[in-house]
Amino acid sequence: MGWEEVPPWDVVGDMLRALAVDQAEVGRAYALYRAAVAEEDARPGAEARLRVRLGAANEARDSAMALAREAARAYAHQPTPARAQALAQTRAALTRTTNRCTDLHHRLTAVSALLTLPPPPVDPPGAGRTPRGARFAGAPEAPAAAPPPVAPAAPAVPRAAPRGARFAGAPAPVPAVPPAGTDAPRSARAPRGARFAGAPEAPVAAPAAPAAPGAAPRGARFAGAPQEAVAPARTAVDPRWVAEARAVAAQLGRLRHTGDSGAAYLVLCAAAEGPADRIPYVVRELERTGLGADVATLLWEIAALPPQSVAEAVAALASDGRGGDSRTLLHQVAARAAGEVALVAELLDGAGLAGESGELLETVARGRSAEATAAVARARPSLTAALLAAAARVSPPCHRDLAAALTRP
Repeated sequence: MGWEEVPPWDVVGDMLRALAVDQAEVGRAYALYRAAVAEEDARPGAEARLRVRLGAANEARDSAMALAREAARAYAHQPTPARAQALAQTRAALTRTTNRCTDLHHRLTAVSALLTLPPPPVDPPGAGRTPRGARFAGAPEAPAAAPPPVAPAAPAVPRAAPRGARFAGAPAPVPAVPPAGTDAPRSARAPRGARFAGAPEAPVAAPAAPAAPGAAPRGARFAGAPQEAVAPARTAVDPRWVAEARAVAAQLGRLRHTGDSGAAYLVLCAAAEGPADRIPYVVRELERTGLGADVATLLWEIAALPPQSVAEAVAALASDGRGGDSRTLLHQVAARAAGEVALVAELLDGAGLAGESGELLETVARGRSAEATAAVARARPSLTAALLAAAARVSPPCHRDLAAALTRP
């Protein structure tokens, strides 16, 4: 990390906790931190720098996930206190690295969006100037242009933040200045309880406000963009999946109550490997019973399954109207090997989920270098056009670099 880069918030938060800084001061420090991040992202070359950092963060997350799985297997084989502590520490590292990935992804999305904005209008020569000099003495001044009437602003609708750990969530972008009376991010607090030994608390998601339907984007720059998917009507409830989901949540709740985090992790792994159609039921039941933070682990484990299973899980979540969970899963899949990403995208497209396939390819184009993105198209040449369209939605430079990379042998 170069000296110009703002360190991740978890590093800053750990330092503030080590100095025993007052919680109110931590909140003010967080506001200054977000301002510093915004200034860093406004510098030239921010998109390329963030893409490199996101690639490194994805690798760190994959390594942390492998260590967490190894610790879970060791604990399942012999559940000792030492192995429980090791599992908690690896889970804390996984949460931290995933939070960094999410934060960098949001920053990269914001920077890329700025690159697609049209330039501001330029006034014609002489516009807005008042005539000067003796020969204009006595001439009436040109009336100032009256500002157009401004419609009263609509009341702001709160937007839902990604579910903390489940985006793995991770902290979602937050206002530069936290609202009065709110605490600093949950990541700045010390964890409580034995099962969280060495692990930061996962932030709790705010309930999402229903989004107003918007018109599909028009114009040349949106050519090839996947159509906004309309949430399908939820299919009839399957009593079998309801019963099994309740059993999973009940077992997980008992283990969480006793602090047996290793066994709880194994329950979530088993749920991830179960039938894809059952996954939305399990997610819903975990949220209903106050175990929403465990949805993060469930999605992480699903993202590591074979491509066919991942595609089926994405389809099940999307058909159940859980678009947020589906996107979270796709963003995690985007960090996998190029051939596996390409296969998932092709399977989704073949299943009629062009929007989800496009979301996956767009995430790849945004988070990887042009050469790494081109590897996805080389793995499945049928995705070349869709991948170029996804890169165009990210930014013109992203599309240009990918097109050049695809022409190289």
